[in-house]
Amino acid sequence: MPLRNPHFLFLVAALALSQPPAGGAPAEKLSACENGRKELVYYVWDTGDGRMVPTAKGFAEAISTLEVPYFSKGDFQTAWKAVGLSGWSGEWKPAPAAKVTDPAQRPERITIQASWVEGPSGDKKPFDGAGEITLAGDFQPSSLTLDAGGLQRFDWLVLKPGGQGGFPQHFLVQSALAPEGPWYPVPSADFVFFPDPESREVWIPLRGLMARAVRVLMPRGNRQPDGKFAWSLGGAELLGGGEPAFSPGASSGPAKAAWNNLWLTFGIAGNEIHQRFDPWWETNRPLDGGMVCIPSCEWLGIGSQKLSWLDNPGHSARLGQMIAENPVGPDGYVWPSPGSDKHLGHSRHFVTNPIYCMAVAHHYLMARDKAFLEKAEPMTGESILSKTRRAMDFQIDTLGGRSGLVTIPGREHDGTPGSLGTNYWDFWLFGYQCAYTNALFYESLRQMAELEESLGNKERAEELRALRPKVKEAFNRTFWDDKAGRYVGWVDAAGKPHDFGFTFVNLMALDYGLADQAQADKVLAWLDGKRVVEGDDSTGNDIYAFGFAPRSNTRDARHSDEVLVNTWNGSFDIQPGGNAAYGLQIQNGGAIFYVSYHDLRARSRYAGPDDAAKRFAGIEREFRKDHLRRDPANSGGVSDIVGILREFPESGLVPYFFIDGVLGIEPSAGGLRIAPHLPSDMPDATVRDFQFAGKSWTISADKAAWEPAVDGSHVTVPAMATWLLAPDGKVSKP
Repeated sequence: MPLRNPHFLFLVAALALSQPPAGGAPAEKLSACENGRKELVYYVWDTGDGRMVPTAKGFAEAISTLEVPYFSKGDFQTAWKAVGLSGWSGEWKPAPAAKVTDPAQRPERITIQASWVEGPSGDKKPFDGAGEITLAGDFQPSSLTLDAGGLQRFDWLVLKPGGQGGFPQHFLVQSALAPEGPWYPVPSADFVFFPDPESREVWIPLRGLMARAVRVLMPRGNRQPDGKFAWSLGGAELLGGGEPAFSPGASSGPAKAAWNNLWLTFGIAGNEIHQRFDPWWETNRPLDGGMVCIPSCEWLGIGSQKLSWLDNPGHSARLGQMIAENPVGPDGYVWPSPGSDKHLGHSRHFVTNPIYCMAVAHHYLMARDKAFLEKAEPMTGESILSKTRRAMDFQIDTLGGRSGLVTIPGREHDGTPGSLGTNYWDFWLFGYQCAYTNALFYESLRQMAELEESLGNKERAEELRALRPKVKEAFNRTFWDDKAGRYVGWVDAAGKPHDFGFTFVNLMALDYGLADQAQADKVLAWLDGKRVVEGDDSTGNDIYAFGFAPRSNTRDARHSDEVLVNTWNGSFDIQPGGNAAYGLQIQNGGAIFYVSYHDLRARSRYAGPDDAAKRFAGIEREFRKDHLRRDPANSGGVSDIVGILREFPESGLVPYFFIDGVLGIEPSAGGLRIAPHLPSDMPDATVRDFQFAGKSWTISADKAAWEPAVDGSHVTVPAMATWLLAPDGKVSKP
């Protein structure tokens, strides 16, 4: 688990203009940097074709990039200026011309059913797309609302300059599923001291936001010569339309919006504020939001799942480079990051080996690009494939996995008091024989077998598959506590099991299929509050007190005759009233959002898709409260109660469940395995723009279909069976 400490700053100063690699969306990549100023800024771009496009906020020292589509061929002279949040505004600076040879198709204009301006007294005046509003008094809020009449995909909000009141100098954009709200912020669209666009249209990116209505809120108007305040617009429109990436059939509008907006926020971090103008770096409070990935091995598997299906060459290349540069030591141990063999310089995390294997296998099986496997580590020249095979051998041979159970060596990681953590959940002293590590080992065997078979190494693939039943038997023999009806966290070097009701361990074990049906029933009954485990502090409905995920553990860390947590040199106090007391720390009674991914998959596997849908409905209810933009502080003033925003890119796994859970799409040796698990109230489901083997696909599962059908790049399969989409586009039963 990452501590909340800063990473390295980008200290770059550059100005460049380039087209994205071939195969990307037709857009120009505009880049700017106001180096030398020590403040938050945003940039506005004159695109040279009558538009002005703003970015979100970020550090002036960091380079800002923005992809802007053009809708006609030609050379367009661009320019940019920086606007500081202190009120400072730079001069327009010329940039190279955008040479557009492959213009994008202009998005459709969405029909607005009703629009109005609302003043501070709540009075509403119809807005016909042109007009002026004048308000008296200081700092009086007003707003412009555009209601599309139904759920839509919004890509752009276009505001046109108007009359004497002037273009709003301070405004922010919000969205809602109903014209009366509640209203949710679009974090990237919050502007102060906005410059006069003169005759240009202002195009504000919304990047596929799903909503019914959009509101432009003006905290105040522009000061007028007579001392009053006003603003003017010459028109406003919304562009977008079309179908979103995730379409859950006839599901309700809120559910459809939730799947897509969860992905927009936590999957690709589209409308977030990135202080370094880079979604791969976290942003500090109070601007914290979703992010794409973290440059550490512990997140490579998550990054591979989130990014390998996207048509985004930039993200894909960055992920591939991270995988290539991550060291694997001479002994086969995978380092957490290029700079150290210890996570945050503190302790070895032995989960890096299975995670590395899973990241490589998943990414390759999605892309089918052998050049990726041949990519060399800069320091040693060793290929990714060679490192991955050594990483698997380390688990099997050095850690004893051939016996069916990997064992973490050394006194430092033996799971006893005074030892150190060995995985993501490093508040706890997981060590020696660790259920979390062994569950990942079990899953890595499956994915590596698929990789080896795809490369023609069937003998090695069968060897890895043959080991899985032995691992499953040893896992249950070692970690299952029949009295408690759940899996323990670890067994230390003295042979003592440690069980604090670790929900994340149990749900991961169920997700990967390590439990039989009877065991799974007991685990889910415990989580659902239908049975109580003696000694637990959280029972019944309290286990899901946070709504979006279960508590990390149901038994307080202090209920032990030994100290089994890492206090990080006393910075954590687990006693009542302490900053890590039960319920006040993400790893001790708090909750981390990504666990719901394993929760949904576990329920779908053992309790059926309707049970998973019921759990997602609970997540959706929480999402509708605040779009999960919550990061409360504990009694010590530290935001460690929940893990959703900031350095938790794994939050994006929850909407990814639509792909590998609802539609059941997972890469295998022969192609994409599609095994839909549609709830009873979902007649069909579709994912769009799915990249597989170098081609973009639309993949649908339909309960009314009897035979698979391929229409160009659209594949439809019957929802009640398992299918295989081969790299050549043919569909068959596996």
